[in-house]
Amino acid sequence: MLGIAAPGEASPSKRTMLGVAGPGGASVPKRTMLGVAMPGIAPLRLGDSDPPSGGSTQASAPQTPPAARPQPEPPRGYGETVQMPAFFVPPPPPLDEAPAPSRPRLGRRRGAPLAVAALAAGGIALGGGAAIALLWRSPPPIAAQPRIAPDGHDLLHMTCDPASCKDGTVVSFQGTNASFASGEADLLLAQPLHVGDNALTLSIDRPGMGRDETVKLVVPVAYRVRADVSTMEGAHPGITIRVEAPPGTDVRVDDQPVTLDATGAGAYVVDQSAATDGPADESRVVTVELPYVVAAKGRPPETGTVSARIAVAPLRVDAPGTSATVDEGSVLIAGRAAKGSNVTIEGAPVAVTSEGTFETTIDIAALGDRTIEVRAGTGALAPRTIHVAVSRVASLAEAARAFERRGAIGYDAAMRDVTMAKIGEPILVEGEVAEVRASRHQTVALVDDRRGCAKGPCITRVVIGRDLALARGESLRAYGRVARAFRTPGAQTVPEVEAEFVLKGRR
Repeated sequence: MLGIAAPGEASPSKRTMLGVAGPGGASVPKRTMLGVAMPGIAPLRLGDSDPPSGGSTQASAPQTPPAARPQPEPPRGYGETVQMPAFFVPPPPPLDEAPAPSRPRLGRRRGAPLAVAALAAGGIALGGGAAIALLWRSPPPIAAQPRIAPDGHDLLHMTCDPASCKDGTVVSFQGTNASFASGEADLLLAQPLHVGDNALTLSIDRPGMGRDETVKLVVPVAYRVRADVSTMEGAHPGITIRVEAPPGTDVRVDDQPVTLDATGAGAYVVDQSAATDGPADESRVVTVELPYVVAAKGRPPETGTVSARIAVAPLRVDAPGTSATVDEGSVLIAGRAAKGSNVTIEGAPVAVTSEGTFETTIDIAALGDRTIEVRAGTGALAPRTIHVAVSRVASLAEAARAFERRGAIGYDAAMRDVTMAKIGEPILVEGEVAEVRASRHQTVALVDDRRGCAKGPCITRVVIGRDLALARGESLRAYGRVARAFRTPGAQTVPEVEAEFVLKGRR
C-alpha cells in the first residue's frame, strides 16, 4: 500500500500540490513535500516612495539633506506659525500582480516513488499499490505504479525489462501514450483513478518487427486526501481538506475526526478569514500543513501530512479608508489592487484600470452605520476583502463632540508606545497645518499638534481619505485612529493618524 498525491478538482488557476504515503501498508510516517511559494508583491505602503528603477521593489523614503532636517524649537504660543520642512513622498504606485509560480520540482523518497508539484493549491495523498501485468508469453513483467504529475494529473509510472521494452516502445491508454526509455515510461491518464480497484487495458507497440500486444492490469487505490483551495473564494474563506476512502474508514485530520458519507467522501475546513480580511499592500502566502491518519477496516492505519500553500491578493482602500464619518448622502470608494484584478464593491463589479486602480460612488441614503464590502482577487491570487465602516451623521460638529466624550488620546500619549500598544487607539489631533500634499482622492497633512502636546514641536502625519483643500497655517482638527509609527528621513518617529473625519478652523 502506498500513499501518493492525487489531482485536485479545482480549476487550472487553483492548482494542487501533493503529498505521499509510504509503501507496504504499514504505519509509516509520511510527509508532504512542498515546492516554492508564490512570490509576493513588493511592499507599497502609504508614505513610501516609488521603487527605484534598478528593479528593487522595496520602497524607501527620500533622504532630506542634513541641513534641511527639522531642528528642535522651544515651546511656542498657539498662534505662531512654524515653517516645517516636509517629509512627504509621492503616493505609492498601483500594486503589481504576483508572478506565476516557478517550475515544479520532482523528488523521490525512500520506498515508493512520488512526484511533488509546487503550484498554487494543496497537497494530495493517494493510497494504493503497484499493479503487475504479465506479458503475453514473456517472463519479464510490466509493473505500473500510480503517481501524480507536476500538473496534478494522475499518471502510471511503468517499468519493464529493457530487453522486452526497448527504447521507443509505446504504451497507450484512452488516447494518451508514452514511450519507454531505459525500461521506464510515465503514462498520463486522462481521468483520475478512483478509490478501489482500477482495471486498465494498455496497448504495447514495439518498434520495428517487435511484437505488439494488449496488457490488462488492475491498479488498486485505497484512499485520497487532498487540499482544496477553491473554497478560499467563498463567503467564508477556508482551505478544505477532502477525503475519499471506503465507507466505514476511520479518518482523522489534524487529530480531528472526519465523517465520511455513504459514498466515502468527507471534508475538514481550515478557516482562513483572518488571513484574507483587511488591507494589505502585498500578496501574502497562506500555508497549512496538517497530519492525517487513515485506518481502513482490517488494515493497519496509515499516516501522512497534507499541505496547501496559496497567495492572497493585495488590496488597499485609499478613500475613505477603512472607516469614515460623513454628513453627505454618498461616499467615494477608491483604491488599488493588483494588476489584472477583479474588484467588486457590495458584490457589484467595478471598472479597474490597467494599473489596478478603481473608484466608484456609493449612496448612503439614511443616517446611521453601514459596512461596505470591497473585494479583489486574480486568477492566481485568492481574494482579499476590506470592510469599510461608514457612519452618516446629521452634523460633523456633533460627531466631534461625541468622539471627545468617548475619550481619545493625544500626541504625548500616542508617542509613549506608538509602535505597538497605541496602534488602533482613538486619537484627536488639533493644530496648524505645516505642510500638505494631495493625490488621487487622498490628502496627507503634517499637523503641528497643540492639543495633546506638552512641548512642541509635535508633528503628526494625518491621512485624510478624501480630496480636501488645505493651506499651510490653516487650523485643523482630525478625529481618527493611530495607524502606525511613521519614520521621517531625519530619523524622527511621529504618529500617523487615519482620520475618520476632520474639521477646519478653530472652535
